[in-house]
Amino acid sequence: MRKKKTLFGCLIACLLLIAWAVQPASGLAEDKVLNYVEIGPLTGPGAGAVLPVAWGYTDYFKELNGKGGIDGVKINHIPVDSRYDVARGVSIYQRYRKMPHVILFFTHKSGLTKATLPLMERDHHITLASGAGFAQAHIGRAFLLTATYQDVFGAALDWMAEDWKKKGKSGPPVVGYLSWEGAYGKQALNGGTEYAAQKGIKLLPPEFYPTGSLKHDTWLSRLAEQGANYIYVGGVDPSQTNVIRDANALGLTEKIQMVSAEWGLISTVGVRAHPKEVEGAVLSTPQLRGVLAQEHPMAQLWAKYRKQPMEDMNPFYLSGIGGGMVIEAAVRIALKDTPWDKINGDVMMKALEQLTGQDVTKGIIGKCGYSPTSRVASQQVRLYQAKGGKIYPITDWVTAPDCVKLGKW
Repeated sequence: MRKKKTLFGCLIACLLLIAWAVQPASGLAEDKVLNYVEIGPLTGPGAGAVLPVAWGYTDYFKELNGKGGIDGVKINHIPVDSRYDVARGVSIYQRYRKMPHVILFFTHKSGLTKATLPLMERDHHITLASGAGFAQAHIGRAFLLTATYQDVFGAALDWMAEDWKKKGKSGPPVVGYLSWEGAYGKQALNGGTEYAAQKGIKLLPPEFYPTGSLKHDTWLSRLAEQGANYIYVGGVDPSQTNVIRDANALGLTEKIQMVSAEWGLISTVGVRAHPKEVEGAVLSTPQLRGVLAQEHPMAQLWAKYRKQPMEDMNPFYLSGIGGGMVIEAAVRIALKDTPWDKINGDVMMKALEQLTGQDVTKGIIGKCGYSPTSRVASQQVRLYQAKGGKIYPITDWVTAPDCVKLGKW
């Protein structure tokens, strides 16, 4: 009996020793990891732009962490698929809101950002958002990834007015607007409509098409019948390119200039599928695109981590890298006064507000516009044009008009 007790005691001692040996190290040896949760449509509508953004974040932080992180602090990127559904996105937020060391969320889709902001206020979290102007109209816990949708639209209106003059046309141009149904599609009009009126541009009653529509002839024909000289197209590629494809099939592109919003004319999506149909279409965007995006030094991460040819790089991959650079810059500021394990949404908010005027992304987007009174990542926009199946710049960075202040909030 004594031998059995001795053997049992030795067994317990060995198990305790093993448990102690495999438990996570503490103190100085503990991994210093900050978590960043991205909630967006990794499948379904919007995935053509959002999934590459997520890849960009993942690979940038992989590169950063591989070099030791930020003074030993690493950033863990957690992308979660919302399927472009607000209720699902809110559920995901509720799942991750109490996760240790979450410093930032990214809530793709305007409706999801609006739905989670009161919760983030309660939980002291902050979020990135894609471009909805309400985040700039009501300064709070949502920081925009780039310029607002209405300001990008305003920059496009500036280009249309100038292009109209260059063509020797008299009177104001007539502009049609065609975008997705829902909050995103209407965003650019809140402030954009007022800006068009200020410039003397005749903006036709807007048309909206359901997400996933296969043909767009009805809406295009209505705009053409009303005398549109330009049509501004919203949505996420391939939707936008499909609209331009249909306009080409109707013979409208011979007399109407098609202008694509920021999520359109993706070189590896719609442009590749319909190079002839989109020839001459213009793109208004606050992000580096086309051949310039492929030539940016940080684009090399695509070849390194995705192991695919550079011509296959979706341009929004580079946008994710740029977003990672912004987060890194903010964490570096936060670490100056705050221990890594005390960094939270409140600390990150103050850090982001200190990036004003800096070229944080090295030209992936324009100079940073974040400040205590601004949630716009950059007020700068660039215009491009489709030529020979590629996207080339036709302007340098231009300062977009502040259309948000003209909107009704």
